[in-house]
Amino acid sequence: MTLRAIDLFAGLGGFSEGAAQAGAQVLWAANHWGAAVALHAANHPGAEHACQDLQQADWSRVPAHDLLLASPSCQGHTHARGKEVGARHDPARSTAWAVVSCAEYHRPALLAVENVPEFRGWLLFPAWQAALQALGYRLEMHVLDAADHGVPQHRRRLFVIGVRGRAALGLRFIPQPQVPIGPHLDFTAGRWAEVA
Repeated sequence: MTLRAIDLFAGLGGFSEGAAQAGAQVLWAANHWGAAVALHAANHPGAEHACQDLQQADWSRVPAHDLLLASPSCQGHTHARGKEVGARHDPARSTAWAVVSCAEYHRPALLAVENVPEFRGWLLFPAWQAALQALGYRLEMHVLDAADHGVPQHRRRLFVIGVRGRAALGLRFIPQPQVPIGPHLDFTAGRWAEVA
């Protein structure tokens, strides 16, 4: 049986590509930025696409699915570039509630949410987690560095994996040897400048 997936906050399609490579069929993908939706559509022409604010989504118009993928906005959580993250309201953080709304409407068997590790420090994270648990999801959380899984870049991300109605999956990730970036770049192409 092929898993049917949707991708919320799909961006250019990294989550969708991973799901497709694992054998899932991506039925639907959405993002608020038209340029990202156009690139996702070019990379995943078999999926239906929507350019919209997912906090205002009509979930009845989204196809039934087995796997909900979501990468809500991380800008309100990250300390990247020295950014201060405080207790004040930040509308970017509230995009995570679209995951709960979609899961409440469709009740997919599986969900996978990707964000920065600081997402767990969000003041409303316990309420967000409790909402998914109230819908019957058993959650597990993993912080992974892409460099430990064959990607020539350090990129730490939190993955919240949910299974509805059963015990959590108990996933284990075995780190792989890190690979250098050099073989993936052509330093003779274009104009490069040394940054002091």
